[in-house]
Amino acid sequence: MYYNAALVLEGGAMRGCYTAGVLDQFIKDDIQFRCVIGVSAGSLAGANYVSKQYGRTFEINTKYRDDKDYISLGRLFHKESIINLDYLFNDHGTYWHNLDENAYNLAETDFVIVATSLNTGKRVEFHKPKVGRELIDALEASSSMPIISKPKKTSQGYCLDGGIADSIPYDLAKELGFDKVVVIRTRDREYRKKPTNKAVATAIEMEFKKYPAFCKQVINRPENYNNQVKMINRLEQTGDIFCIAPKGPVKVGRLERNTKKLTELYESGLKDAHDVHNQLISYLTK
Repeated sequence: MYYNAALVLEGGAMRGCYTAGVLDQFIKDDIQFRCVIGVSAGSLAGANYVSKQYGRTFEINTKYRDDKDYISLGRLFHKESIINLDYLFNDHGTYWHNLDENAYNLAETDFVIVATSLNTGKRVEFHKPKVGRELIDALEASSSMPIISKPKKTSQGYCLDGGIADSIPYDLAKELGFDKVVVIRTRDREYRKKPTNKAVATAIEMEFKKYPAFCKQVINRPENYNNQVKMINRLEQTGDIFCIAPKGPVKVGRLERNTKKLTELYESGLKDAHDVHNQLISYLTK
C-alpha cells in the first residue's frame, strides 16, 4: 500500500545494510511511500526499494564484497574510485540480481537522489531519474565519497557525496509538501560526529582548492550534522516525524569486509522495522 508520506534514507556506506533490512521488511509488509529521498548509500538502497527488490542491497554487499571489480583499494592506483558503482548496474548474466528496470519505471514513487555540488557546496536533487545513464550518474554522484572517489559529472555539474550538504534531508521532505516523514538512520540516536581534525581539513583544502564553498561544507559537516540530528530527535519526540534507528552504536566500518557484521546489522534492521510496524502504520494513517 502506498502512503502519502516521504521516506528519508541516511547514508553511511556499508552501514546501509541496516537500511536494507528496514526496507526489506517494508517490502514484505507492503509499505510504500509517495516519495523516497536517498542520500549516498541510502540512495542505492532506495533504488532497490522503489523497484521492490527484496534482498538485492544486502545480497550484493555481502556476496560480492570481496570482488575486486566492486570494491578495491587497488583501483586508486589506476586513478579510479575505490567503489565501482557501475558494477551494481552492469548486466552480469542470469546469475546476477539485476535491477528490475520495469518495476522501477512503473513505481508510483517520486524517487529523489541527493548529492552535493562541487561548485556551490549546496544540495542538488535528481527527481526520478530515468533508468540507464541518468539514474547511474545520480546514484554515483550521491554515493561518491571525497578523496576516495572521483567527482561525478551530472546534469547539474560535478557532484560528490550527498551527505556533505544534507546528511538527513527531512527538511527537503517538508519542502516537497509532505506532512508525514519517516526517517531511517544508520547511526544510533546518541551518535554525534567529532569536529574535523586539521589533517583532514588540510587534505580537503588541497584536493578541492578550486572549490572553496565545497571545502567549507565538508569541514563544517560535523557541526551541521549534529545540529540536524538534534532537530530530528526533537521532531521525533513531538511526533512530527517517525524515526527508525539502530538501538546502539553501529560498529561497522564504511568499507566493512566482515560479512558476519553486515549480516547482523541487516537482521537488526529487519527486526527493528518489524517491531515498530504497528506504531508506524498508526503514524502514517492518523
